[in-house]
Amino acid sequence: MMKPKVLIGVTGGIAAYKVADIASQLAKAEVDVRVVMTESATRFIAPLTFAALTQQKVITSIFPENNTGDMDVIYPHLYPATEADAFVVVPATADSIAKLANGFGDDIVCCSALSLKPDCKRIFCPAMNVQMWEQPVVKNNVRNLLKLGWHQMGPEKGRLACGTTGSGRMSSPCAITQIILHSIF
Repeated sequence: MMKPKVLIGVTGGIAAYKVADIASQLAKAEVDVRVVMTESATRFIAPLTFAALTQQKVITSIFPENNTGDMDVIYPHLYPATEADAFVVVPATADSIAKLANGFGDDIVCCSALSLKPDCKRIFCPAMNVQMWEQPVVKNNVRNLLKLGWHQMGPEKGRLACGTTGSGRMSSPCAITQIILHSIF
């Protein structure tokens, strides 16, 4: 039996370090986990962390490293996205939500979203400052993603990394993992 395939898109927010726990939990659950990261995400957590946890190469660019090799080397914007059973963007920053809601493909996470098969489960987990979360344009982009069939997980209320308190805190890695597992099993 084939393992379900989950593609995690990590974007550049302080909560990116929490995604390592999600990747680890999914790998322990016998899921084929792949990770794509925006360049800004690599400023918060190293791709090597995810490579070690998933035993898979982490993709950080839409451009191929070279012109030979596996499909994910030649076409990183297509593979592994076209094979994913579930795609989760975590943390979903205001920027990534805007790009996803409007069909942008200028980074590996957003380009992967454009390459998903129609029946792939799509989940986004917002995490940002409360003032950003409450902006009308962010709320509008969230509504657009929901209309496009995405499932939203969070955010929660609590203390934020910037020291303020309010909505914008990423849902717990355990809760996110459970949602992902429920969507594929």
